[in-house]
Amino acid sequence: MKIINKIIGVFIIASLTVGLQSCDGNRYFEQNIEILNNNWAYNDAQNFYVDITDTTSSFNFYLNIRNTTDYPYANLYLFIQTTFPDSVYARDTIEFQLANVDGRWMGEGYGEYKYSHFILREAMRFSQKGVHEFSIEHGMRKDTLSGISDIGIRLEYYP
Repeated sequence: MKIINKIIGVFIIASLTVGLQSCDGNRYFEQNIEILNNNWAYNDAQNFYVDITDTTSSFNFYLNIRNTTDYPYANLYLFIQTTFPDSVYARDTIEFQLANVDGRWMGEGYGEYKYSHFILREAMRFSQKGVHEFSIEHGMRKDTLSGISDIGIRLEYYP
């Protein structure tokens, strides 16, 4: 009986994995970085390196944020610096709302972790091939920000 349960379990996991991958066919790049102990120091930049080989397609650019319910604010300010292959860079400051005005978390998930997925740019094109660096720092007025557990970026092909 235990062997049958294991076989059924493996089949279910394999089916879920295939199903999730087929729903994610538009993904070009995605990486999430865990913030150690959910404490993000103001000078601890999270760096993402994306090798762009396609300058003809359009992409949607997303930011992934996972916070705990202990996060003390409703919003999050981030500094995002993009360094292009020719060493030119651009820097933006962006605010994200993580909770409603009544204090309810806007992200998905049960328990203490909430996952939010924000679109930064829609239908964007890269003008240069090569490695693009995206560096993200928090811009809150606190040296160490507690309650942020992961930060990430995602590029999807624009339909």
